[in-house]
Amino acid sequence: MKKALKVSAWAALAGLLCLAAGLAAAKLYFTPARLKALTFEYAVKNLGREVTFDSVTLNLSGLAMENLRVSEYPNFKKGEFLSAASFAVRPSLRALLKREVRINSISASGLKLRITEVKKNTYNFSDLITEEPPQKPARPADKKAAPPPLAVSSLRIKASRFTYANAAGDLTVELRDINLSASDISPSGLFPLEGDFTMDVASPYFTGSIPARLKGRVALGNFDPEKGRAEIDKAALSLGGVKAEIKGSLSNLLEPDARLTVSVKQFSTSDLKTVFKGLPPRVLLPEIDSEADFKLTMKDVNLRSVSFRAGAVSGSLKGRAGWEPKVSYNLAASLKAQVPEIDSTVLARKFKQLPLPRGYKLPLAEVAASLLVRDGSADITAFSLNCDALAVNGRTSVNFSGPDLKAAGSVKAEIKSLSKLAAIAPALLDQYALSGAAAAALDYSYSGGLALFKGKASLAGAGAAFAGHKLSGFTGGIDFSKDAASAQKLEGKLDGEDLKVSFKARDLLKHPKADFDVKLARLAVKDTPAPAAAGAAKSGQAGKAPGEPFYLDVSGRAEIGAIEHPNFRCGPSSMKLDLVNVSDDLKSLDGTASFSAGPGKFSELYALASRYKAAKVALYPLIVLQKTSKLAKTLRLPDFNNIDFDRIEGDYTFTKGLMKLNKSVLTAAVADVSSSGTIDLGAEKLDMRINTELKKASGISMSAPVAMTVKGTFANPSAKPDMKSLAEQPAVKKALDKIAPDASKLLKGLFKK
Repeated sequence: MKKALKVSAWAALAGLLCLAAGLAAAKLYFTPARLKALTFEYAVKNLGREVTFDSVTLNLSGLAMENLRVSEYPNFKKGEFLSAASFAVRPSLRALLKREVRINSISASGLKLRITEVKKNTYNFSDLITEEPPQKPARPADKKAAPPPLAVSSLRIKASRFTYANAAGDLTVELRDINLSASDISPSGLFPLEGDFTMDVASPYFTGSIPARLKGRVALGNFDPEKGRAEIDKAALSLGGVKAEIKGSLSNLLEPDARLTVSVKQFSTSDLKTVFKGLPPRVLLPEIDSEADFKLTMKDVNLRSVSFRAGAVSGSLKGRAGWEPKVSYNLAASLKAQVPEIDSTVLARKFKQLPLPRGYKLPLAEVAASLLVRDGSADITAFSLNCDALAVNGRTSVNFSGPDLKAAGSVKAEIKSLSKLAAIAPALLDQYALSGAAAAALDYSYSGGLALFKGKASLAGAGAAFAGHKLSGFTGGIDFSKDAASAQKLEGKLDGEDLKVSFKARDLLKHPKADFDVKLARLAVKDTPAPAAAGAAKSGQAGKAPGEPFYLDVSGRAEIGAIEHPNFRCGPSSMKLDLVNVSDDLKSLDGTASFSAGPGKFSELYALASRYKAAKVALYPLIVLQKTSKLAKTLRLPDFNNIDFDRIEGDYTFTKGLMKLNKSVLTAAVADVSSSGTIDLGAEKLDMRINTELKKASGISMSAPVAMTVKGTFANPSAKPDMKSLAEQPAVKKALDKIAPDASKLLKGLFKK
């Protein structure tokens, strides 16, 4: 036994001496100069590149190199492909004795790798991986022995850099300040990996820096990247001041199949100012949580499923986006959001840089949309908005591939409560006291301008207040387009009185033309504040260039059971209009108008006319009568400023603002009055003849009318009695004949000359 132990001890000592002698011989043979020569020869022969380094050390600890540099193909004149400030490999000699390849550690510092796309699908490393075409073996190849297992106990890379540039020269991606550490690395099993780096991107679509840290596990798939996989326990990255965390898994490290969860912390648009210059500052956005399942290749990304939630907003996304050979996309998305109740004034104060309107009370609302986005177009297959006041839904398609934006779609809206709708904009709508409900549906299209806008609205018990009047209980339908509207039958109440309306309006954007038919049981006209003085209006418009006058064509008829106003009241009345070029100054007015009303009473009609221009035009002859009756004192006419009448009738023709009195008749207990002549509405010049036949109720009885001519202006008329009409009075004739026989005939002959 002792002899055996002694033999074993001597054998071990001999082995150690042989190993030491071998290492000493290797060290003496592999001098730095010889190692440089061998390395250079191997690189040129097998890599087709030049390799240099400052120093190399080979000893029992392993191999170490300083300032390693590998050229682009074929030499350094083409640039530098790979470099390392220091590189060291420390193998395990004990494992080698067991026919195992185990490396205790690999370390690199200042490692730099530059990948360049020379042309499509060809890179500056393509020469290193080009394989010879396989030759058909003459006989079945012998089965090769399996390579010895490989393992690396520790890997350390620090202060390193990786750069990629595409062939077009418009995309550069650089990973800088790379620090990586891994342990227990094997070709097939998962091993832990930690690292951090900063990714700089410069492209037409995005330019910025993204710091990142990661921790997880990686499997190399027996050195086949397509079979490799990774488990990301935690990855953190930031863009500007926006921070995100990622977890999940990857399979196929060359073109990853990824299943990730991403969480973006709450951030403000100010955090992205350094990346996106056009964003408004200080807009606070909620935390975003998402889950993504996608396939990423060098040419595209296939989003199998992406879901996200950001505060009250949630949605999903799937489809494909590609960038080779050109940018293309086909994505389907859905979105849901619950918008909280909020005052737009608060938002406007908070986000002063945004043009937000103030004074709107936005209610709690639910919003949803589904869309398909393809190359140059978007189809919003469905969208909806629902709140207490209204519900809106529809669809639209948008094409933005050409020089002009094109869009088309349809919208349906149900206004559940007009009063709640008014509460959204109280400053604007409260004064109208809206009530009831309504609905609308429309189709539209846009191509550089609004090409189609057409739909129908319906009222259900709708009501509103305006100018001292109140509409209530209105029902009926309204057809409309971008420049027209019509209603066959609208029914409701005006100030509690039955009202029926039908109308047609067209050319609303240029020269409106309207036809109407109105039936109203009773109209109570209340005085409104008098309009501002002309001088004030002119001073308010000082410095403004005069615009084109506004013209309106209107035709139709109206029947009113009764009219009441402090200065005018009457029984049944009717009106017919057929007017062209109605404007504020009435200088271009053409057409006809007629009306009849009575019985009734009027007083101081000028007060009524000063507030209502339509009443002023219709009652011009009566207003002139009121004024001139005071001037013609010799005729002893009654006070036409305060008179009961049986009937008023008017029939007028308008030609370029000149109003011709075809018929203007007042029938009353005190007198019958008829007017003829013309009134220049623009200049308000008068050229009239008024015939008045007094009746017994006036205290004077005439068997023939007395006439007077009226000249001057509306504001300053002049009246002149017609002496001929005076001579025609029987009482005047009788008195003259008593004084001088046949004097009346003589007087009559004088008027003829």
